[in-house]
Amino acid sequence: MKPIFTILFFAAFFQVRAQDADYYRKSYTRPIGAKPYNTESFLKKFGDVKVHDRWYVGVSGFVRKDKNTIDNDFDELIGTESPTVSAWGVTAGWVFKEQWNVELAYDRSAIHNVLMIYGDNPLKYQMENDKNSLIVRGKMRLLWGKPSVRKSAFWISAGAGLVPNSGKSKDYMEFSGYREKGRRQGVDTLFMSSDTRIAKSMTGLVEASAEYVIKVAKSIDMSLFARKQWGMGNSLTTDLVYKVNGVETERARIEGDGSGWNFGISLRYVFHIGYDFSPLNYHSKI
Repeated sequence: MKPIFTILFFAAFFQVRAQDADYYRKSYTRPIGAKPYNTESFLKKFGDVKVHDRWYVGVSGFVRKDKNTIDNDFDELIGTESPTVSAWGVTAGWVFKEQWNVELAYDRSAIHNVLMIYGDNPLKYQMENDKNSLIVRGKMRLLWGKPSVRKSAFWISAGAGLVPNSGKSKDYMEFSGYREKGRRQGVDTLFMSSDTRIAKSMTGLVEASAEYVIKVAKSIDMSLFARKQWGMGNSLTTDLVYKVNGVETERARIEGDGSGWNFGISLRYVFHIGYDFSPLNYHSKI
């Protein structure tokens, strides 16, 4: 009987020692002081994780070429052209599942009228409106590859906006000169006035655009864009009156509605990203 009790004693002893070992075994898999898993850890561990939505703010710089029109050139005495100028803007936007984007933009960008006076010493005068416009854009990503994954991609968009106008008188100019009637017939006195005014009410614009958005870093995107805009109403008008020997002979008008092209670059800061970890049964927002 003694050997049996001895065997039972040793079995009980080793069982208690095993329980003690389990009791003191470490319950963590990462070193003490190490940071717990966060969004970036999951992204590195599981690869492409879908983005539910994100918010951003941005700033853009661009060159603008807007078209203005003239209805009379006074027998090729005057004309106009489409100027190319620089401008800037700020944006805020929301992206849903990396497929749809709503963006609000404020552009500090002028609508121009240009008066060209031809002759031996050509003259050029450029007038502009109040330089303000507000635009809402809806964008769609052209999908190649995995949807809902944030990556560099092409986007197309359509938008509409308002151009606030002050109704101010911008520039009034007068020009005078002389023209020979013929040999021994004296000269004619020529006079021309130019009066430029901003519209008294708001005008509008619509646009279509394409852009390539590059993911530069976790919180930074860069966009290269081209936009075509069509003006809805004249924001700026220049009325011209031509007189010979004090008698009005002709009138002309230059109009600018904001139609034209924009080409530029935009930098965006992403301040919120909501990830979709549903395949992992885990949800997180940063």
